[in-house]
Amino acid sequence: MFSPDPLEQLDRGVRLITFDRPGYGESSDVAVGSLSVVAETIASIADDLGLEKVAIAGFSGGGPYAFACGALIPERVSRIAAVSSWGPIDEVEAAYESLSAAERDLLSAIRAEPASAKELLWEHGRWFADTPLLMFESQHEAADESTLSDPTIRSNLAAANVEGARQGQAGLVTDWAAEALPWGFRLADIGVPVNLWVGERDPGRAPLDALEIKGRIPSCAVHAVTGAGHWLVVPYWPDVLRSLEA
Repeated sequence: MFSPDPLEQLDRGVRLITFDRPGYGESSDVAVGSLSVVAETIASIADDLGLEKVAIAGFSGGGPYAFACGALIPERVSRIAAVSSWGPIDEVEAAYESLSAAERDLLSAIRAEPASAKELLWEHGRWFADTPLLMFESQHEAADESTLSDPTIRSNLAAANVEGARQGQAGLVTDWAAEALPWGFRLADIGVPVNLWVGERDPGRAPLDALEIKGRIPSCAVHAVTGAGHWLVVPYWPDVLRSLEA
């Protein structure tokens, strides 16, 4: 939960449901990462809770999973908000071009031998198991400094990362594999309204991919926030919620 006040979304009458993706926290790991597995999990959670439809919010690495829900279980999804996220390298030209030579080699290895490549990814992700708070100890982009220096927010996010690393780097590795392998759908297959939130000063792929994603998803609206960085989900959380209202 990103809000400094954990009860803020309840004041709006929103029922917020979260879960640990495979490998994070106490969630079961999977042999090879898959966007479709998580979409199926979300459908099962909705079934268990008696919910016919749900709105999906995915931040950063959660964005691809949100897109998967819109394409693979559209009958269960009302709207999507993808925040500081990116598109598939098989469709978005800017996404592939942004990869370094080493990253392209790693991508090829994952696609050639997904199960074997997991061992290689395990080494790449060792930092998360050893130091799950590393991202908060390193220097931040100026656009995110005020957000990540707030004691309450910092404590909230730190606790989430420590819990996420309960199984070491399993969750991180699973995410990497799921994003690197073919996604199993095209962006044009997403038939529900999509709100794409992008900080114009995000140092990652989000600003590069945004226009191409919009051009491929029929009902995509881009919210480009001037001066915002990767962590815009925190200060703009109420706006993200409003974009999910039917």
